[in-house]
Amino acid sequence: MKALAYDAVMAPLGWVGLNAARRQLVEGLSGRVLEVGAGTGLALPGYPDAVTSVTAVDVDLGALLRARARRSGVALLQADAQALPFPDASFDAVVSSLVFCCVDAPATALAEVGRVLKPGGELRLLEHVRASSPVLALAQDLLTPAWHRLSGGCRLNRDTFRLVENAGFRIVRREQRLGGVGEFIFARRP
Repeated sequence: MKALAYDAVMAPLGWVGLNAARRQLVEGLSGRVLEVGAGTGLALPGYPDAVTSVTAVDVDLGALLRARARRSGVALLQADAQALPFPDASFDAVVSSLVFCCVDAPATALAEVGRVLKPGGELRLLEHVRASSPVLALAQDLLTPAWHRLSGGCRLNRDTFRLVENAGFRIVRREQRLGGVGEFIFARRP
C-alpha cells in the first residue's frame, strides 16, 4: 500500500484508538530503540524523552520520506526486517506496530530482532493476529488470500504470538484486544 494511501486508511483507525495504542506501545522505553517496519512514522511522535536514540527501518522508501516529518532526530533507513543491517546486541528495545503480518519470513525477522537486541532487551509488538475464536479464525482464513493481494501482503490470520514464543523470546505480557484479533506482545531476549 502506498504511503499516502496508508496514512489515509490509518487516520480513522487512529481516531478510534490506534494512536493511543501506539503511544502505549512505546511508553516507558529508554535507551537505544529500533522500530522495525516504521512505515510513515505514525508511532514516532509518541516516544518518551528517556529514549536516547530511535532508528526506524522500513522496506518502503516513500513511507520513510513521510516519516521524516513526524519526529526530528530519528535515523531513518531503508531495510528489510529479515536482514537488519546492524551489529549484534545494538539496541535496548525493538518496537513494531502492525508489521509482522506482512513479513514474508517472520521467523527469520524475529531471529534478526533477537540478534540486534542486547541480552535482556525488550521486544514490543502491536499486531492484529489470528483470532482465538474458531469462527473468527475461519473468517480470517477465508479472507486472507484476497486481503493479502489488496493490502500489499498482510495476512489476517498470522499467529504472531506463537512465532514470538518459538523464536525463543520470554513473554512478559500479552494483552489481547478487539475480541482477540489484536494484541500487545511484550517479550525479552534471554
